[in-house]
Amino acid sequence: MKKNNSHLSGGVFVMNDLPPPISPLQQEARTQAVVTIGHFLEGLGEPGWRSVLLGWLGRYDGLEVYLYPEDDPVLTVRDLLARYVEALRPADPVRLAADLAALPFCRYRAQRGDEKWRPLAETFSSFCRGTTVEVWESERPAPPQQVLENWLLAQFCAAQICNRRS
Repeated sequence: MKKNNSHLSGGVFVMNDLPPPISPLQQEARTQAVVTIGHFLEGLGEPGWRSVLLGWLGRYDGLEVYLYPEDDPVLTVRDLLARYVEALRPADPVRLAADLAALPFCRYRAQRGDEKWRPLAETFSSFCRGTTVEVWESERPAPPQQVLENWLLAQFCAAQICNRRS
């Protein structure tokens, strides 16, 4: 059995081995959260966001093992949508995209050697390729929040167009 020699160093989570898997409890919560996200979007009258959000969250899949459970991408999106539902707040696409882009997991960055992870170009799992990566939280999202908001809105608009053509 490999020993995990991880530690925090100057705000950087350095992994000398692959991180330990998340707990079965957190994995179950993640699985349930995916279903709940769909239900929340239906309740908000915005089922068109479902494919956008699940595709976007797929880009961060695997990052959860490096994060505190409260920063888990799937769980934070679920919690954000829960706040919308509780407040009976309509899911205005511009506001929702801004709120999504401001979630804590959007501030995490990763690096493998000299190569930096670009979430909109490559999934986290693909970037890691089973090797050691460094993960850290920055003050601002990467890509910048406005870029992420615009990307989410473009994906939502594309999904809406596809739904209307069907």
